[in-house]
Amino acid sequence: VVICGDIAVYEPGPARPTGGAGAVALLIGPNAPLVFENKLRSSHFEDVYDFYKPDLNCEYPYVDGKLSNECYLRAVDHCYQGYSSKFQQLFGKEISIDSGDCNHFLLHQPYTKLVQKSFARYLYNDFLSTRNLGT
Repeated sequence: VVICGDIAVYEPGPARPTGGAGAVALLIGPNAPLVFENKLRSSHFEDVYDFYKPDLNCEYPYVDGKLSNECYLRAVDHCYQGYSSKFQQLFGKEISIDSGDCNHFLLHQPYTKLVQKSFARYLYNDFLSTRNLGT
């Protein structure tokens, strides 16, 4: 069993509604109800100061919301590209979200609208990918 948790506290202002707490417990092992494809994954990271705590004596982080959203959507694009490339290597075909190649999506959700925008980007990237194939 793996257990993870996080708490986000923001000073009064536009970021405060995105604060909260979350936790997850995962059962890991051969009989786990959730299966992760070991060879089929993609990740992305950037060294960007969109969210950090420069003053450890203050409980509130510095947040650049616009930059943070840009980084999040850029990560969605890069992860889609990396995942698509690995999918093609493993299965010998282009991935198509629309045709059911992906059954579920798991996204970090700082607020609902960002997840909606992210899924729209997945569909847009998928459209561009299949359009380039001439289909």
